[in-house]
Amino acid sequence: MQPVSYLVVFLQYDLYAMRYVLPAFLFFALTLQGQGFHAIDQHCLNTPNSRTRSVAKLASHLAKATSTDLEKLRAIYAWITLHIDYDDHYASSDFWATPEYLEEQSAENVLHNRSGVCQGYANLFCALAKEMGLPCEIVTGIVKENNGAVPELGHAWVAAAAAGEWYLFDPTWGVPTRGMNAFTVNDTYFAPPPERFVLNHLPDDPVWQLLGKPVTERFFRRGNNQEITQYLSEAPEVAFAYSDTLRQWLAMDATQRMWHMELRILEFNDSNERAVFSLGQNYWSLFYEQFRVLDSLADDSILLDSIDLDTTWFLGQVALLEKYHSRARELLSRLESRERIAYAEKFYAPADVSAIAHKLKGAMWSGRFEKALHRSAEHSDKDALDEMRRLLLLADNEYALSESTLDCGKIYNTCLEIWHNRSLSYIQMAQREVNMLEQMLNDKDERRLLVSLSLYAPEIRRYFQIAAEEVHKMTLRPPVFAFTTERQQLIHSGLLTLRSCEIRARRASVMPRLEEILRSPNFPFSKADAIRQELNGIQTDMYQFMDSVENDGARLDAELMRNILFNLYYETYSLQYNLGTLQYKKAWTMWQKARQNNTLDAEKSGILTLVDQIMEAVRQSGAALDAVEKEGVLSAAHIGQRRQLVGKLEETARQLRLSLR
Repeated sequence: MQPVSYLVVFLQYDLYAMRYVLPAFLFFALTLQGQGFHAIDQHCLNTPNSRTRSVAKLASHLAKATSTDLEKLRAIYAWITLHIDYDDHYASSDFWATPEYLEEQSAENVLHNRSGVCQGYANLFCALAKEMGLPCEIVTGIVKENNGAVPELGHAWVAAAAAGEWYLFDPTWGVPTRGMNAFTVNDTYFAPPPERFVLNHLPDDPVWQLLGKPVTERFFRRGNNQEITQYLSEAPEVAFAYSDTLRQWLAMDATQRMWHMELRILEFNDSNERAVFSLGQNYWSLFYEQFRVLDSLADDSILLDSIDLDTTWFLGQVALLEKYHSRARELLSRLESRERIAYAEKFYAPADVSAIAHKLKGAMWSGRFEKALHRSAEHSDKDALDEMRRLLLLADNEYALSESTLDCGKIYNTCLEIWHNRSLSYIQMAQREVNMLEQMLNDKDERRLLVSLSLYAPEIRRYFQIAAEEVHKMTLRPPVFAFTTERQQLIHSGLLTLRSCEIRARRASVMPRLEEILRSPNFPFSKADAIRQELNGIQTDMYQFMDSVENDGARLDAELMRNILFNLYYETYSLQYNLGTLQYKKAWTMWQKARQNNTLDAEKSGILTLVDQIMEAVRQSGAALDAVEKEGVLSAAHIGQRRQLVGKLEETARQLRLSLR
């Protein structure tokens, strides 16, 4: 089949239709305008504020007074025109056509602010319609004022379907004007006949004229109402079957629909710059809406365990996002008007879009990281940690690529989200590895602990350092969020916990050598002295660390501080008991050899010095046990057993002292 103009696709001219359908449309419109919508209008006028907190709540409230699709559309039209004020400061503002503008004109913001421009009115209308299950499309185009002038800036209105039939609405122009009753609905732009609507509204896409004989832009601009009406009353050579075109077009996906609409617009309006600019805006809107959806999905995947993103699908959607932007830039590059070029320059540049795409991918991998983190919440083995580390690296690579082209002065929120996500993930990864080290300490697997500590301690510090740098970035520009202080505290607390693990691991590393000495039939004095010096050094570091933790109490979570101190108090008990036991073994060996060699008088002073050291170790062990018992974490039986060990050591030391008298 040879390609044909869109105007002859699905065309079937029917003289009967032209002779009888047009008057029927006019009759229907008059009947429509006369329908009894008074009760619906009053219901809308008296809507309580509590029902306007969200689009969903408002739609539910408005629908209560209706029984047909058309009545639902009436309720939407009535509420918007009676409650939303027009704010036209965007027309001459640099704010116009920017991402911030699109956000400001979103349905939620227009509802919240009770003001907007035509785009905002149309967005809210369609959001309410779709919430009620009604098809709705935003239509862009140009309008003609009463004096025949066509403003340069385009306009937006709405096409919506009721019971399968499409109607046109302009909620912006439907707002009561000066001299009209502000509490009465203006019927003029509520589902007027397409033949009347086209006298002052020309859509970019001719299908939304809803006419079998579309009006060209050139004729719309130069023709008056009488000429256009006369033109429409004459039979076309071939009729444009817009209903068939619409039906097939609406069945397509978003990308196909945009492409087919582009073909119709460019063919119908030739190379008209305003139409090209409008098309570029449409692609830009698709880009921005796609960005909002993907950004929200990625954020939800980070925050909610129930969200499990399909990475293949998500990456495909990011690619589609980039295609929307690329096509928008291609269309806008055709512009020659200085004013329109200036507006087009407000759109994101390719470097901005590259940064956004990489940020979205990074957030997707952050979501996968969170999933893996929560999946192994109870216990993280090496495989689980390796998987989390892999996902963390994938996210980090994407974030780094994003930041390489990101202009934080232009897109600060994207920068903020990167810093937020990176700091969160690195803190969580570091915390998980610290928890693993603590578990190894509790399991008393000294060999595995020391190997793991040598591997993970530098990595943990690096993770906390990266997190600290990301959090610092978030504090350089107001507003500074409260969670930044919380994250700084988490980093500080995590580093303290790591330091506690390292000190406790040092004592654990001594235990195999200590036990070997205590079991040895020939006490190795030089090795014992070396271990005693090592244990004393650990104890000195431990006391200094405990002092710093206690002095830092204002910055630490109370429960965390108690946990660190509890572990260190228990470690102090163990270390002092180890020292006391080692010194007793040394003293007893010296006493035994002195007796055998009849040198007890000469060795007596040295042995008594060792006994004094044993008694000091007993005292410190007992004090540490008192502190442990005060926390109430361990059972009385457990504490009792430890006290018995300390008591036995003390008693044997006393006996040794008595033997020297």
